Amino acid sequence: MGSADDITDPAANVNKKRSSSEDVEENPALHASGPANTGPATSSTPSKPSKKRPKETKNVYCLSRHPLYRLMKKLSEDAYAKSGDQFEFHYNDLVQILIKIKSALSKEPPLVRIAPPVVIVGDIHGQFNDLNRMLDTFGDREMDVPGVLRKNFVFLGDYVDRGKQSLEVIVYVFIMKILFPTQVFLLRGNHECKPINRVYGFMQEMQERFDKNEGNNLFHMFNEAFTHMPLACLVSGVILCMHGGISPRLTSLDEINKIPKPLVDPNSNELACDLLWSDPMIGLKGFKPNAIRGVSVHFGEDVLHSTMAELGVKLIVRGHQMMMNGFNFFGNQRLVTVFTAASYYPDRANRGAVLHVDESGCMGFHLLSPHSGGGEKVFRGDVEDSNKYDTGYTLSVADEKTRYSVDQFQ
Repeated sequence: MGSADDITDPAANVNKKRSSSEDVEENPALHASGPANTGPATSSTPSKPSKKRPKETKNVYCLSRHPLYRLMKKLSEDAYAKSGDQFEFHYNDLVQILIKIKSALSKEPPLVRIAPPVVIVGDIHGQFNDLNRMLDTFGDREMDVPGVLRKNFVFLGDYVDRGKQSLEVIVYVFIMKILFPTQVFLLRGNHECKPINRVYGFMQEMQERFDKNEGNNLFHMFNEAFTHMPLACLVSGVILCMHGGISPRLTSLDEINKIPKPLVDPNSNELACDLLWSDPMIGLKGFKPNAIRGVSVHFGEDVLHSTMAELGVKLIVRGHQMMMNGFNFFGNQRLVTVFTAASYYPDRANRGAVLHVDESGCMGFHLLSPHSGGGEKVFRGDVEDSNKYDTGYTLSVADEKTRYSVDQFQ
């Protein structure tokens, strides 16, 4: 059974995964060269000097006795992390995790701050395989050292919905946050909102994997935890991260911290709504209502630059939109969209990406190659159709001339 109390100790686990180099692309030709850089850009970060490994090994030894760490190790086994099998979670274990994560998230302000080295992770959408592929690139499997002991992590939201392992993804990152509260920050995405994850797959997954009462209780408890998530993160005082984008209401960083928490309905607060939902648009001047999504705004390069100057930041990192190469720049490389779920649409076979910022401010992308195989992918939930306008590139004013169906573009 999958209880956190009866999981095999990591030392006894001989089910070693293959090297992450088989499915992760280093991309030295694609670098952030915008003003946030303070040195030569790099797509990878050298391993820590060997003299520090004894400390890491000691930390792993201490962690290995923690039931939640053992659960993380169990979830990382090939059956769940590669083959896509669903882990048999115990209801009571999940309740305890949710109590702990709610307590941890409730202590954080709407705007959190973190220092490099940091890995910024985009949308995952229930693709547990990609979460593990990404984490493997920053750890040391031979020394059994997880990446979280070497880097800080900022997740941009949209952990659940669409994919078939939303529960594995959200439980794993919640455990990361519980065990490493000052090294891991989990921002809220628009899919961490009950009206969205009720119809895009997460509620259906709860109902399929638990009996009716347990599934409903867990669905509501997860969404209660989501209401405590921060909405933005400031890296080194100059890189602003959020799920969606900027807002007409974003006149200072202090405005973000004025957003009340817990926030049940982000749409009740204009700034919060935009931080979760807004999108850049090529060729646009100023802000305009986002007719594609039916909520929030589109913003142009001019207001992006003026807002960043007012905030005193040099780069904005956001998720929210699938990008064919895993990332895409906007506004003279002042904003970058990062999307981590690879092969989100099989017919478009996008890469996944994460952004790494080292101690000196140098930035580079780690790419996840598209999944092999193919075949039709059916999204979970009541809304199973893919969005034909989700092209993998930043939209332009000309694109908006087409009439969009609002409920196709969530």
